[in-house]
Amino acid sequence: MIGTARIIDNDLFGIAARLKSIDDSYFVVYSYKSRRYEVHARNQRGGTFALAVPYPELDERTVRLVRRTRSERGKKLFEEMERENRELEKREITRAVKKTEKEIERIYGKL
Repeated sequence: MIGTARIIDNDLFGIAARLKSIDDSYFVVYSYKSRRYEVHARNQRGGTFALAVPYPELDERTVRLVRRTRSERGKKLFEEMERENRELEKREITRAVKKTEKEIERIYGKL
């Protein structure tokens, strides 16, 4: 192994090429240190790192993730995250209420 990472030009599903078709500044790196794939963008300010691929291999999910997280979609992505967080909070509150009801029934019996 030479260095800490390797640029991926060709892969089984052509993901690196597909990312370049989205934005020519994109390139894919496999980090030996982190043991993961990363997407980088040459024209990005403050460094090239754009995102860490959360999957063990490059496939269509990577392309969808890159499209979903592009800066042009920032406002929409933020709104999606806020909506998902509200739904998660509602589920957690419902779960806590049900747990409390069961505990009250256990302590006091059915009313």
